[in-house]
Amino acid sequence: MLYIDPEECIDCGACVPECPVEAIYDESQLPEDQQEWLKINAERSVKLPVVAEQGEPLPGAEARKETLGF
Repeated sequence: MLYIDPEECIDCGACVPECPVEAIYDESQLPEDQQEWLKINAERSVKLPVVAEQGEPLPGAEARKETLGF
């Protein structure tokens, strides 16, 4: 799971289509049942290291994507 620092985000939206499991939403389009994640994201993003390069998928990632329909 990745968190996006809302203070660093420039709201360009480039990350939205890049997410392979469609888990990133523009804040204005965040579904009502996901609103709690705004606070969680803001709290956790500042405590974690910045990811500057793509890593290898974790074991089972492809199977999980299939299960989720992606």
